[in-house]
Order: sequence, then structure tokens, then C-alpha cells
Amino acid sequence: MQVRSSHKPLQTPEQLDGRFGLVAGLYVAALLSPALLLIVVPWLGVSSWPVALGSLGAVGGVLTATVAWIVSRQSELVAWFDSAWIAVLVPAVDILPMGLYLFHFFLFVAFAFTDLQADTVANLVGFIGFFLGIVATSLGEYLVLMARTQLANATVDDTDVAVEWTAGWPRHAQLWFMAGILAVIGLLAGLAFWRLGWRTVTTILPFGTVLVIVLRSMISERTYRVTSVGLEQRREGRWFVSRRLIPWSRFDDFSVTDEAIVLHRALPHIDVRCRRYLIDNEAVVEALKDHLDRRDP
Repeated sequence: MQVRSSHKPLQTPEQLDGRFGLVAGLYVAALLSPALLLIVVPWLGVSSWPVALGSLGAVGGVLTATVAWIVSRQSELVAWFDSAWIAVLVPAVDILPMGLYLFHFFLFVAFAFTDLQADTVANLVGFIGFFLGIVATSLGEYLVLMARTQLANATVDDTDVAVEWTAGWPRHAQLWFMAGILAVIGLLAGLAFWRLGWRTVTTILPFGTVLVIVLRSMISERTYRVTSVGLEQRREGRWFVSRRLIPWSRFDDFSVTDEAIVLHRALPHIDVRCRRYLIDNEAVVEALKDHLDRRDP
């Protein structure tokens, strides 16, 4: 297969949006602040809840400001987020500390409703850390979207669009794909419980949940645009329009089935499937032929 279009690499913006640095700082603060406090609290012998909460806020504020300042001056950082692995790891990296916080979470809840023994500041920090892990996961996903959008904004403008269409995966393909992902996660969780015990499952299941959310968004409906650089994927949310540009060199070829137009990619990347219903098939196929070879059925 030979990609016939000349293309340029993805361009990084000259200056990052200030919101990107802020989100990056909040993400790192939510990820690291509880872990740092869990180390410092026993070492300093802190036993006051107000002091612990104040320390958590102070550490989080310092981390947020520091990371935001560093990131805002490193525009090339957004290029890292074009990797498929980064797209999964950034939202999911907090799953491991969440599994560790889960023990403190259960202790805090148990001590709050029983008189077995007095609660400790460490359990309070772990309880808060568990919820901050959920926040960090959401911020990580948003961070990936923001970075990829800034890459697309810097590389492509609206005058370089050959054709545009909106589609998602065919229904039965979505069902088979998600059933396969859930089966793999369930199998891994079962093996982990059998060989390593329940503590490992508390890490695998949350990680699997994040993976399902990320992959589910990848196969849902979105707008596609053929440009000279690559295939742009666009999703419009209530407050944010996300864009991602996939260079043509990352595709092998494309094919047309009875249900979908499929742009094939090498593993571990997932093929792009567009349901043909309500798509101008001829216009899309002709635009794709300018950049990719068509695979015989």
C-alpha cells in the first residue's frame, strides 16, 4: 500500500491555551496530593483533621500552580498526547493509587458508622484521595482531548477540507466490540482474583471501567473530515469542541462493505468504521481514494 498524498507532520501550537496548563496542573494535583499527604501525615504525626485538610489544599495549590506554569511554556508537550497509549494511560494512571486508597476509604466509612475505634487522619486523606482519583480520571480524559484539539487547530484550517460526514459504527459492530472488551476484562479480573487475591481486582476493575469509557467514545458517532494532512475526527460537546487529526500514513487502506466504510489501521490501533446510512458514499469514497488505496472486498 502506498499513501499517494503528500502530507506534513502535525504542527504544535506556538503558544498553549491557558486552560490547558490549568487542567494539567489540576490533574497532577488531584493525582499526587493525597499520596504526598499519606507519606507526610504519619511522619509529622498530624492528628488534626483541619490541619490535614488545609495541608491537602496547600499542597494541591502549589502543585497546580507549578505544573500550570511549566506546561504553559512547553507547547511541544501536546505532541505526546497524539499517542493511542497516552490517550488510555493519562485517564487511567490514577487507578493504581485509587486501589490503594480503597482500603482507607473502607476504614473511614466503617469508623464513621461504628464505635469500633477512632478514625485516623490517614484514613480521611485516603477517603478524599479516592474521590480525587475519580476527578483526576475525568481531568486526564479532558486533557487528552484538549491537547489533540490544539494539534489539529495548529495543523489544519477549514479551507483544507475535501468532504465532511457524520457517522458512528454499525450497531452490531459496536455490540460485538464492547462484548469482546468486557469479556477480556472479566477474564483478567477472574484470573487476578484466582492467582493474586481480591486486592488486585480492585485495581483491574476500575482500570477496565476507564478503558471501556475511552473505547466506547472511540466508536460512537462523530464528524469526520478528509484533509490533505489526514482524517480529522470532530466531536461537539456542550462546552467544548474536540478535534483529532490522524495522518494518512497511519492508515493501511480502506474498504467498503454493505454496512460501513472502514479505514484500516495496524494493531493495536482500532479501525475507523463509518456506518453508510445517511452518508454520501460516492463523495466519501472518491475523497479517500486521493489518499489511500481501496481494498478489494
